[in-house]
Amino acid sequence: MARDFGFGQDDKRLDVSKFSPRDGAQDANDRDDLGDRAAERAGFKSREVVERVARVRKPSQPFDQAFVRAPIDVINRFKTFCNDTGMSYGEALDELMRRAKV
Repeated sequence: MARDFGFGQDDKRLDVSKFSPRDGAQDANDRDDLGDRAAERAGFKSREVVERVARVRKPSQPFDQAFVRAPIDVINRFKTFCNDTGMSYGEALDELMRRAKV
């Protein structure tokens, strides 16, 4: 008894000559990083070495300190100015003195 796997004795082969691959909606760039995106979705972390960027410092010059004693509202205004502009205290002092033409 031959095994027909339920297909019977008739030759019912599937004609695949009219099938062709579909053009995907993805372009070549999307296909290139398809594996990376799948890995990210699966939670894999990259083992590539992270490049450490060296900090570029401003030209070195001599520094000194000055202790300023002032009313708290003046100190608060100065700190607010530094926070708003993103300047350090030294940069803010230089900017304010430049504006005052000192």
